[in-house]
Amino acid sequence: MEADLAARGLSFEVIIPDVQELIENEKVKAVSREKASADHAMTWDEYHTLDDMYSYLDYLEATYDFVSTESIGSTTEGRDMRVAKICKGGCGGKKAVWIDGGIHAREWISPATVTWMLRELVENDAEHSDLTETLDWYFLPSANPDGYAWSRDHNRMWRKTRSDHNSILGCMGVDANRNWGFHWNEGGSSSDKCSDTYHGPEAFSEPENVNVRDMLNTRRGDWVFYNSIHSYSQLILLPWGYTDDVPNDYDEMYNLFMKGSDALTEVHGKTYEVGCIPCMLYIASGSSADWAHGDALIPYTTSMELRDTGNYGFLLPPEQIIPTAEEVWAFHLTVIREIMAMQP
Repeated sequence: MEADLAARGLSFEVIIPDVQELIENEKVKAVSREKASADHAMTWDEYHTLDDMYSYLDYLEATYDFVSTESIGSTTEGRDMRVAKICKGGCGGKKAVWIDGGIHAREWISPATVTWMLRELVENDAEHSDLTETLDWYFLPSANPDGYAWSRDHNRMWRKTRSDHNSILGCMGVDANRNWGFHWNEGGSSSDKCSDTYHGPEAFSEPENVNVRDMLNTRRGDWVFYNSIHSYSQLILLPWGYTDDVPNDYDEMYNLFMKGSDALTEVHGKTYEVGCIPCMLYIASGSSADWAHGDALIPYTTSMELRDTGNYGFLLPPEQIIPTAEEVWAFHLTVIREIMAMQP
């Protein structure tokens, strides 16, 4: 490969010399700031299984009267997709916030961050009770449970779902973030069933995406904020993904999310750039953020790419879970309060 690059006159550098070493190091627990709970299996000094995450949802539901959980449907392989709902006085009658993680299986920092923010919102409610008094909150820790399990047990770098669409080569799965039914298959995705960006045979071919779509549609008109959390690159991405054009309200979203980005940077000094998906990355049609903004009409919509910028990539060490979550929480705290102030 190096000889081929040199022959083409392309400069290069090796960022990660040994990916397997990072995979092994990722299994080592961080030095924990806190003791594990006897009531659930979750901690934030290592990356946990889906069952551990769900044990934490069970704990919150049993402990706090304003928390409930719901299975919004099953995956291809029969796993429940569970949402934690934080609703004081019952769900409904207020505007709502949606946060999900793990739509791409290998992005382990995403569900870890989502569950940490859920803990912060609920267990430290007294410190920011305005958030739960004013809004209903919905957290989906894993939008792709089958893929996440496969990435833990078989292939650490697995990205897609685990559906079977009759590939003659036996290739499995669909890129769940190219399968949404808003400008589906209009660039930045692949018809090759073996590709990591395979868009599926049709929009919403994946039950995981159907489950989320149907859940969001139950409160259509209530949502004020949507964030599907990814890694990596330290970006705060705005619609559209399917085109270089931007929506009419792009400047409004940009200004709001820049305030969130500034608050994020103040926590640990990390910088997250803000901009449209093609501006920062590449054309990507069929994304959840595009559907949320363009079809579900959620006014403030983003898709964040968490730490880091390439030294670890998808293999972020466990000691960075809490710092990452702390800065991402600061983004949400600022953005949501700005949105609350704009509500009539």
